[in-house]
Amino acid sequence: MTVPELHRPAAVLALLLLALAGCRRTEDAVLNGDRLWADSNFTGALAEYRLALRRRGDDPAVLARVAHAYAVNGRLAPARETYGRLLAQDSAYAPQAVFDYLALADRALARGDRYSVAAAFQAAAELRPGLPVGAYAPVLARYYGASGEPERALAYYRHALEVMPPDSAPTLLYETALLEESRGNCGTALDQFREYRERAPHAPHAEEARWHIGNCAFELAKQYETAGRTDDALAQLAVVLELGVPQNLQDQAWFHRGELLLAQGRRDEALAAYQRVLDLNPARTGALVERAQQRIDQIRFGS
Repeated sequence: MTVPELHRPAAVLALLLLALAGCRRTEDAVLNGDRLWADSNFTGALAEYRLALRRRGDDPAVLARVAHAYAVNGRLAPARETYGRLLAQDSAYAPQAVFDYLALADRALARGDRYSVAAAFQAAAELRPGLPVGAYAPVLARYYGASGEPERALAYYRHALEVMPPDSAPTLLYETALLEESRGNCGTALDQFREYRERAPHAPHAEEARWHIGNCAFELAKQYETAGRTDDALAQLAVVLELGVPQNLQDQAWFHRGELLLAQGRRDEALAAYQRVLDLNPARTGALVERAQQRIDQIRFGS
């Protein structure tokens, strides 16, 4: 049904009044939000800003308020989504976004929430490449190490060792060494475990580091033996045998020593090494014992 000609001006006026009322309600929502913000009622302010956003659409001034309010209320995901919409219109708001993301990272750091630190810092770093890592480095290193991203974790560990106080270095060294060992980089790990023990000989993980040194030395000895680097292999086996750990590898270390010495024609020393394999296995059972006995017989009797 069409509006009668006589009533059209009144209808247009009514529509204008409705539109003005809608604008007024939008302005009221923004003003109400600002008042609540001034009273530190950030949850209430966010509700008002979101109301204004629904009525006005992606107005940059309102989007900025909503995004910042999400951040202050500790809600990274919607803050990031809203900032994304805002920055698509006006990149000048990027510094505000970076500030908010770092504030969220600081709050997460204070409560020991590695995941949230990583998420917030990553959001900030995407907007500002090369952003200084600072005190976030150890947390990010541990987070990415636990998340199966060793390369990323090691980069943060290296940075942490550069920027953190000296009393933090031993723990960081130990954690870095563990990560390197888990990746098969025993040469690097060995040096770091040793440095850790030198810096903190009575630290909680000193004995564990000693075990890891023996384990890494054994792995390196095998690698050197395979590569034909006999003297280097013997040097690493000497570390394992001197430390006496890992205990379950001692008989294997003696056997490998015997093999290397025999290959060098040092028969008496090789014989002593094979005998140590037998001494460590008084029950005289197992494949390694049988092989050691065969070598002893070979040396003694030429069989």
